[in-house]
Amino acid sequence: MEERFRSQLARRTEEGTLRSLRYRVGVEGLDRSREASTPSIDFSSNDYLGLARCPHQLQQVEMAFTSHVAQVVDDSSDSATQTRRTVQPLLGSTGSRLLSGDSTLAASLESQLAEIHNRPAALLFNSGYDANLSILGCSLMPGDVVVMDELCHNSLVMGVRMSRLGWEGGS
Repeated sequence: MEERFRSQLARRTEEGTLRSLRYRVGVEGLDRSREASTPSIDFSSNDYLGLARCPHQLQQVEMAFTSHVAQVVDDSSDSATQTRRTVQPLLGSTGSRLLSGDSTLAASLESQLAEIHNRPAALLFNSGYDANLSILGCSLMPGDVVVMDELCHNSLVMGVRMSRLGWEGGS
């Protein structure tokens, strides 16, 4: 299975279709390869009320973010164009980390969880349901076998149905 994942990653890298997380610019908007000062309308997040960018709310919770506000992160995966900048967290996720940008809080928690469990990496999901859909949906391939009974959670059934495995189960 590990070799299959490595092969798929290599193929996506060659095709230029490999996606990666980007850090948020801050309360002004999202980094979309343009000047950070350029105003933008955010159609990719769940922050439809703009509360994650509210200066008053940001001020109220600033103490909780103190350890993460001034962290410096690498801005590019390409070492030739790599720059470093300060990342300011938003109030809430505002949407998918792939679309809206990564956060130092999520990255820090993933690092801590990986260390606690003695693993090379960890990945956060919104819920166990989302984790089951995501892991089963992307990792099962034709030829793999999954055995479930009628008592398994719906997220497992849906994850198998979403996969490339195909569904041969009952109703």
